[in-house]
Amino acid sequence: MKKVFLLSLGLILGASAFAQKPVVKDTKVAHQANLKEMSVGNDINNTPATFSAMNKSVVVRTSYEVTNAETMWTNYDLQSNGFVSNRMYQLPNGSVAVAATMSHEANQSATDRGTGYNFCANGDNEGGWGEQPDERVEGATRTGWPSIARYGANGEILAVHNDGVYVFYRETAGQGEWIPVNGTGKLPVQVPAGYTNAAEPSWPRIATSGDNHNIVHIVADIQFSGTTTTQTQIVFRSEDLVNWTCNYSPLADYDAAEGIYSADDYAIAANGNTVAILYTGSVTGGTEMFKSTDNGLTWERTMIWENPYYGLDWETDPASVFTDTLFGANNGSICIDNDGIAHVAINCFEFLHSDNTTSYTYWSGLSVDGIAYWNETMEAPIQSIDGNPHHALRLWWDAGDGYIGHIEDDSIRFCGWIQPDPETYWNEFSNDMFYHENDYSNHWMGLSASPAIAVDPAGNLAVAYSVPTIGDGDGTYYYRQAYVSTKQAGEEKWNVAQYNLQEDFMLSMSEGIWTNAVSNPVHENEFWFSFQMDDVIGLYWGTDATQTMASENYIQVAKIFNADGVEENESIDVVYNIYPNPATDYVVVESSMNADATITFINLAGQTVKSFNRSLTVGANHISIDLESGVYFCTVNANGFNKTTKVVVK
Repeated sequence: MKKVFLLSLGLILGASAFAQKPVVKDTKVAHQANLKEMSVGNDINNTPATFSAMNKSVVVRTSYEVTNAETMWTNYDLQSNGFVSNRMYQLPNGSVAVAATMSHEANQSATDRGTGYNFCANGDNEGGWGEQPDERVEGATRTGWPSIARYGANGEILAVHNDGVYVFYRETAGQGEWIPVNGTGKLPVQVPAGYTNAAEPSWPRIATSGDNHNIVHIVADIQFSGTTTTQTQIVFRSEDLVNWTCNYSPLADYDAAEGIYSADDYAIAANGNTVAILYTGSVTGGTEMFKSTDNGLTWERTMIWENPYYGLDWETDPASVFTDTLFGANNGSICIDNDGIAHVAINCFEFLHSDNTTSYTYWSGLSVDGIAYWNETMEAPIQSIDGNPHHALRLWWDAGDGYIGHIEDDSIRFCGWIQPDPETYWNEFSNDMFYHENDYSNHWMGLSASPAIAVDPAGNLAVAYSVPTIGDGDGTYYYRQAYVSTKQAGEEKWNVAQYNLQEDFMLSMSEGIWTNAVSNPVHENEFWFSFQMDDVIGLYWGTDATQTMASENYIQVAKIFNADGVEENESIDVVYNIYPNPATDYVVVESSMNADATITFINLAGQTVKSFNRSLTVGANHISIDLESGVYFCTVNANGFNKTTKVVVK
């Protein structure tokens, strides 16, 4: 059954100046669909349809060991308006911290709302967590939307919002009182010339870069009003937590981009000296990344997905220019591997502009499902296989005669979709069971949503996402549950929906939403994810929320370890990161424990050009290298373990 929602874009977009529609190349790409006809209930137009079998070779069950832990509970269930990013991080010794918006008041006022926080010592997900929090960490300040990151050698830093962006930090993670920066915690904002009545920035996302995670980057949303009202983003940066710069985000250099993106339409990631900001989620925006390799001083733009209607003002531009149903991008996630390569996951949805107002028609159902994947070694912007720019993010295709199916390489272009169990969704699929009331459609448009992507030191990838589980529900609607897809380094294809984080019977009768990740776990083939679990389908907080009373929600943390991918004791390897890359006169070796090490550099000809001994300490160890420009393999041998990384020396 088709469901139509007329949503006001005023909630999504600010009034702004727009450029003309960009020119889209009409490049035809031939591709052979690999389809097997099998019957299913209804397609999005409520007409009989047949769905194809997908390539089953991408569904792999390996010896993943999964543990789950309940870290806190909250009545406040709206963790984000769109993206949920940087709610977790991991220290070199394996310890993990998790944060969430928390309130224990079962009413809409939520006067105790703030950051719920918990800390897992040494990566022991079954016994290392502290007591569940009973109050927010900010003390008397009511806040929301926390974002947390590692800070310094062993510390942590937290950004939240209330009447502005507030920042708190601790020099030792998991210990002591949180210290507000600037005495009050509130960051100073310099209002740009020409704007008046500036609203305070909100919805911050935080990341730290540099050799010792001491450079802080925060992206936040801000609204200005004057002769016009516009919504844009700003970036805070500090190297000492005392002196802060506050600038427009790199988007401000592009007139067409001003005002397109709003709160929670962005994510930030960092690794070494590399920082990247991902923007997506706006109906008239695209998916674009700004990346810096010098700790946020300069930025380079990449258009990952190019919306053919980028910058279109639907209030004034005629509807006739909207010529086709569009598969668009909504919320997303970004991480950066140890080679400085950015990896992106974005959820996709299908809509059509209905007239020349701020309304559009949105479809729900199996054919609008999918989490797209892109990294910097792939073509940008993403191209459609049929040359139609409306289809660049299309996962399900009409093979003719009403048959709907996947194409052969979907597990390369896409990293997630509804669980790949054809018999389940062919036999039990019902479009009426998808819960797409207003609170859901306001926060994620497609079926698979809120992806959280992570990359380990070896380049192995994992993505968690929330998706309806066909066959499981409360009798009226399907539960959303948290699934994980993985991709081993060097492999092209994803193992899609490889594991359901709620497969355990005690978790299976609940809804899992708002997935998040440790974006750079310290051990190979080990990943950490969090998600919000609730027995009641729907949301209580937020615009047009459909729960009539608050329910208890639980922030679950899942640790996934692939026993097939590593030696039995490799998960306690001493060295987990070697950077920066490219390097100049030094490298940083991050260690999870104190140990004596041998460090060797070998050139491409296989010759050892430098070898020496060094005592490593926990955290970042600066190693002078004094090597000629070129490509080397750096091997660190410590405590019986070897870690080798390719290093480019400028």
